Amino acid sequence: MMNSISIRPSKDIRNNYAQISALTRENPVAITVNGKEDTVLLSHEEYQNTVHYISELEEKLAVYSHLAQSMDDIKLGRVKNSDEVFDDLLVELENLDI
Repeated sequence: MMNSISIRPSKDIRNNYAQISALTRENPVAITVNGKEDTVLLSHEEYQNTVHYISELEEKLAVYSHLAQSMDDIKLGRVKNSDEVFDDLLVELENLDI
């Protein structure tokens, strides 16, 4: 992923855009305004990689959440025998007006 961060003043965006753009391909670039970090620039590729990574983490978190809920259900006895579940489903299907 990312190595270190380069810090550049905001005027460099106007005066040295090509250089800033090239820097973003190596590291994120923090742009400062009045000596304080204001904005961070990433290459498009790094941005896409970051978005993809966050999306994967969100998907994993959703799975872990379902697993935790399932474990709670088991611990609290909120379970049914699979034969009972399938029997209930068959009854519901038979009662559908199709």
